[in-house]
Amino acid sequence: MTHNFISLIAIGSGLLMLPATAHAKDWYLGGSIGYNQTSNQTSTDGTRLVETEFDAGIVTTSIIGVKLENNIRLEGEFAWRRNDGQSLSFNGVDRNFTAKGAESYGLLLNAFYDFDTGSALTPYVGVGAGFDFVRNRFLYGAVDFEDNDVAFAWQVIGGVSTPLTEKIDGFIDARYHSSSPDFTRTSPADNGVSLSSEFDNFSVSVGYRYNFR
Repeated sequence: MTHNFISLIAIGSGLLMLPATAHAKDWYLGGSIGYNQTSNQTSTDGTRLVETEFDAGIVTTSIIGVKLENNIRLEGEFAWRRNDGQSLSFNGVDRNFTAKGAESYGLLLNAFYDFDTGSALTPYVGVGAGFDFVRNRFLYGAVDFEDNDVAFAWQVIGGVSTPLTEKIDGFIDARYHSSSPDFTRTSPADNGVSLSSEFDNFSVSVGYRYNFR
């Protein structure tokens, strides 16, 4: 796990090395906060099936980006997502559980296209790719379904921005974010079984960008 976490930091550092040829005025910093919903999670190794549902949660991002030519932007993103568990079943049987649910720390590189409408509103679309460090834990009886994993992540984005001041833009966007971690289930009968899972999220956030122009 230590090796995976170090790899994540190294990859994240590379993602944040955006084009050095851009002028200083083309760069921006920012952040966002919003609603996050983690989709129902299905985890299996073929014979064991753990299904979990989540309450609505939170997502925050910190961003550094650069504006290029032809309405293109590149952006490095650090994101944190958190959702508490709502229900859990094992092989189709509902189980009472005690746990904190799931959270993730993500490092992604995003590419955006801004649509020039000739007005104060600028719609945009984007795609992103990188890695999630996902923490997942549910306890039910003598069973511990938990693990940390680093997994490839991707997302699609749509939103709209508008100037708030000479240097600050406000924005609202929606994102579908997905990764596929593996988690471990340990019980009196199993000394640690790896289950393939998914970590899919839909979020709506509001945020700002400070432009160095």
